[in-house]
Amino acid sequence: MIKKEILVFKNYNRLKRNLSISFLWISALMFSQDYPLKLGVKAGWNYSNVNAIDEFGQPSGYLSDIIDEAYAGILIEKQISSKSYLQISPTVSFTESVTFIELPMYYRCEVYKRFSVLVGPKFNYIPDEQYNNFYYFRKRLGISADIGINYKISNHFTLEGTFSKGFTKQYDDLILTYYQARRDVYRIGVNYYF
Repeated sequence: MIKKEILVFKNYNRLKRNLSISFLWISALMFSQDYPLKLGVKAGWNYSNVNAIDEFGQPSGYLSDIIDEAYAGILIEKQISSKSYLQISPTVSFTESVTFIELPMYYRCEVYKRFSVLVGPKFNYIPDEQYNNFYYFRKRLGISADIGINYKISNHFTLEGTFSKGFTKQYDDLILTYYQARRDVYRIGVNYYF
């Protein structure tokens, strides 16, 4: 038990160090260029595909309904070249059962007229209380890989669609009896830049 706690502590410290280094690197890029820094907000809908296993080790999971999940957040975007951008968007994702605080870090590149491609990692954190008898949170902090497309409607509005592939087995659902759940998310929404 003590060895497991030491290992968890070491992994937490390593993740904290990597997040700090990423934050410093992105901060340096944000303020070292002549291109503008843009701020905005984002909101839209999620569609979750939760991949898990059942009590027999067989594939299991959950698919959300189309309209019962949503997300909202802020945008911080730094242009780094004539067609390239770095984007950080702290977001809260509301699902039917579990809330996620997310930090996607995207590289966005304009590829054709008003279209851009997004790619990057996303950190997920579950802030919900553990006392809920329906869920057991194995790991509150998880990581995903995101890819998406962005369409510029005007200087203030863009449409955005992304797919997020979850890598971390974050929680168990004790009522629906699925375990070691990893969440893949399809997302569509609107961004507004100030």
